[in-house]
Amino acid sequence: MTIPAGTLVPRDARDFGSYQLIAKLATGGMAEIFLARPTGAGDRDVMVLKRILPHLAEDEHFVTMFRDEADLASKLIHKNVCHVHAFGEYGGTWFISMEYLHGVPLSRMMTRLSKAGKMLDFRVVAGIIVQACEGLHAAHEARGPDGQLMNVVHRDVSPPNIMVCADGVVKLLDFGIAKARGANSRTRTGTVKGKNAYMSPEQILGRSLDRRSDVFALAVVMYEMLAIRRLFHRDSDFLTFKAITEEPIPEIRERRPDLPPGMRAALLQAMARDPDGRFDTAQAFGNAIRNSVSTLGGPATPQDLARLLFTDFADEMSARDEILKAADEPAPIAPPRPARTTAPPPLLIPQARSGEVGDPGQGDLRARTGTGPIEAVPSMIVQPGSSRASPPPPGVLDLSSNVLPDSWMADPSTDLLRGHRLKSMRNAAIVLGVLVLVGVALFLLVTRLGENASRGALPPPAADAEPAPDATPIPIDAAGELTRDEIIARSRFGFFSITATATTQIYIDNKQIGDTPLTRLPLLPGPHKVKAIGPRGKTKQINITIYGGQDTDEGTISW
Repeated sequence: MTIPAGTLVPRDARDFGSYQLIAKLATGGMAEIFLARPTGAGDRDVMVLKRILPHLAEDEHFVTMFRDEADLASKLIHKNVCHVHAFGEYGGTWFISMEYLHGVPLSRMMTRLSKAGKMLDFRVVAGIIVQACEGLHAAHEARGPDGQLMNVVHRDVSPPNIMVCADGVVKLLDFGIAKARGANSRTRTGTVKGKNAYMSPEQILGRSLDRRSDVFALAVVMYEMLAIRRLFHRDSDFLTFKAITEEPIPEIRERRPDLPPGMRAALLQAMARDPDGRFDTAQAFGNAIRNSVSTLGGPATPQDLARLLFTDFADEMSARDEILKAADEPAPIAPPRPARTTAPPPLLIPQARSGEVGDPGQGDLRARTGTGPIEAVPSMIVQPGSSRASPPPPGVLDLSSNVLPDSWMADPSTDLLRGHRLKSMRNAAIVLGVLVLVGVALFLLVTRLGENASRGALPPPAADAEPAPDATPIPIDAAGELTRDEIIARSRFGFFSITATATTQIYIDNKQIGDTPLTRLPLLPGPHKVKAIGPRGKTKQINITIYGGQDTDEGTISW
């Protein structure tokens, strides 16, 4: 029986060996993820069960990879690594059981911030990255029964695989494609594992990998956390690979002028394309980040991160609470209740034990509370326009296309999360209404332009808008002269051309225009500032003056 992701498992289908399946959280390309509890355990002892898909159960390659994941993850015991409890087989299906993490994936946090036009305080970024470094270093230092290093390489460090938990502990997830000494599985010929936009250059080029590859990937994650903008993601795998291996990395200070110099230096070193130029260990990277903010208050503490979740991401946390409430239902689930109209009680910080979240035998997360309501504290989200942030990004950072399908956080648009879904539907209706109004306006504008074009006249500019330049030369009448209207239209702009000896990014008046060569770019008359960014980030500043109806050719920039 096929169960849709985000719904409760029918009671007659819940038995799975020594486990009870409660709800299906997600389905990926390799496995399906369930909220479960051990048979006979208390109602509040929940965990996550990852079960290989039926059609892959007979595929020896996938089963071996699945077994390697469980074998490796079970040996990685650290507060910043998601703990795997068991690996087994029931009814011909292999499964892994692991701790349930109550929190928000880093990918979800970054997408939310981008859509809101906000950025994270650099101390928050430091706090998350330092904890992630500790988890990575523990994995890299893991040793086998013989005492020798296992040479673990995660190979898939990315925002969806970093979880910020309710108690402020950061957890590294999913060692499904990690490699270690003695692993049985082998990557199939011609396949490249890992999320493309976070791969290291050596991973793309098929070279041997070590722990420094994970350092590069985590540095890319850090860059995107600071900029709230994708770094290497492009429209195709080829362009993404080219960006990682060849293209210059945009200067992070253009997005975050508030960034401490030491943090920028550590970031650039970790993102060195040559592995020999990076930090030797994730621990060294984390120490450099910690030291860079030591005089500025230090990295955000777990308590700071917990407050961040329950203030700026309260709706995300409430949506996850709905999952636990549904799991605790002793009776058959009744039809969804109307959304609450009264204010919910104050949210409390869950009290963690030994850094573990949701470990069986410790009780439900909602039962392990702190001593009282969260104190009112300043938000650690940086507002656009403040002294701690650059202008908001022009587009929206959306990591949903790169979220691992095996991610076991429930989809907030499912019946388990009805209140959250209603809010999303309301927002979607508002957006749809705005789009309809914009569409009508565009239709009227196009109709007006068509009427003006049929009369051979240029449409008059809006009262408060600059006239849009037109690079098309003005036609000359039969007598070889411009008409009066054409002379007036042409005088509204001039043309700018520039080339370079190497591919160069051109910014005019702080707006990115494109790469060289630029030919007859229409600009409004007057002075303009041109910034050229060439190979290895070298820059040149040029002041130009544009005259109406005339060409200004800056010639060729030599690098």
